Amino acid sequence: MGRICGINLSHNGSLAILEDGEVQFYVEEERLSRVKRDRSAYTAATQFLDDSIDVVTISDCFTKYNLEKYLLRTKQANKIIDLVKERGLPLKDYRDRHHECHAANAYYNSGFDNAAVIVMDGKGSLHPHKDWKFCETESIYDVSNGKFESVFKHYSTFWSEEESKKLGSSFWDGRNFYSNRTSVGQAYRRVSRYCGFDETHAGKTMGLSTYGAAPEDLFEIHNGHSVCSTELSAEGNTTRYTGIEYHPEDLAYRLQKSAEKHALFMLEKAYELTGRENVVLTGGFFLNCIANYQLLKSGINLYVDPLAYDGGLAIGSALLEHYENTLSRS
Repeated sequence: MGRICGINLSHNGSLAILEDGEVQFYVEEERLSRVKRDRSAYTAATQFLDDSIDVVTISDCFTKYNLEKYLLRTKQANKIIDLVKERGLPLKDYRDRHHECHAANAYYNSGFDNAAVIVMDGKGSLHPHKDWKFCETESIYDVSNGKFESVFKHYSTFWSEEESKKLGSSFWDGRNFYSNRTSVGQAYRRVSRYCGFDETHAGKTMGLSTYGAAPEDLFEIHNGHSVCSTELSAEGNTTRYTGIEYHPEDLAYRLQKSAEKHALFMLEKAYELTGRENVVLTGGFFLNCIANYQLLKSGINLYVDPLAYDGGLAIGSALLEHYENTLSRS
């Protein structure tokens, strides 16, 4: 397929244009609107959507199941879909494939033919079963010559504490794991707030951790998988810390060291499930350079996605559209 425009409507709104699978242009909305982490992508779309585009792909986070109903939730998103329609461009919905868009952006730029891809973030797409109030927080894909196979997903619930209790603490459904524990990404949001930072400033929490000391582990093995302890519990779309009081630097240290162990657990799981010695890391957690350095010591060939946060979804959805069409014709 020729020219594809990928638009990300999650935080870090972004737009990318690909031609024959190669990125020609990428911009984040905040660079144009001057609004930090602007998720609208409208300014970019008005400037760069033209009749040279063959198809537009849209990606997002924590989605609903009907594209138009979900996009009506915000004026910016509604303006985007109206603009696409006004310009007579085909629209493809990739919002229910959040982690796969992360994985595609990372894998197709890694240089590996065959690899395991690990995605870890705060939250991704909702479980496809409309009555299950879970969304993906960790995924492992086995990729061979561009073909993706999901071999593991951890779905967490982000609803009320009462809802969480109804679901039980955790269970397995084939290769997928479900829990009422918060994700590592949400854990950083909560601890960042505890430390006095904005919840999106996980990098500051990572930096602060180098000044702390606290040996306790905020993760535990539960039902065969590494999960956040109950000290970090889910309530609605936020996470609250319910443990004893710590100096901010000590709690930051505690989370950082726990998250590093958890990331190593995921790396070992990826090798166990795929046997791949090439591993691609993506999702917002893997902006954590200290954890990435610890994983590098494992000796496995690693590629860390430089656009591991949601800005990269614009490229990822466009790459999925390009390569799935290419593979279907081969």
